[in-house]
Amino acid sequence: MQEAGKRRVIFMHSWYTDPESRKNCRGFILRNIFLKFVIGQSLNGMKLSEEFLETTDHLDYTCIQPAHLLDGPVTDKKFMVNDTDSCVPEAEQAINRADVARYILDVIDDEGTYRKVRAIGISGKE
Repeated sequence: MQEAGKRRVIFMHSWYTDPESRKNCRGFILRNIFLKFVIGQSLNGMKLSEEFLETTDHLDYTCIQPAHLLDGPVTDKKFMVNDTDSCVPEAEQAINRADVARYILDVIDDEGTYRKVRAIGISGKE
């Protein structure tokens, strides 16, 4: 990317990449089985890459952490974001992939989102 003179990159990870945030997860099975034994190592790897990104100075990155992904259509629901934790506890527990794409398009040129690791969710309120 440096050779091409490009700096902007957007990554998509997941809620709960930060092990501390997993304590806030709703649902016993999700928190104590799925996050711990099924996808825990993948989430840990995502966290390592986020920590690496924070050490770079040649990328204008945004790492988006959506909730559970669904295949539904795009909506006009309001986004909720959290820049300090890898989940948005007040948001719905799932988000349509189409809405994640809508969010990416909304922030691709927004310099306020550069160098951020940001959890996103959808408000349950219309």
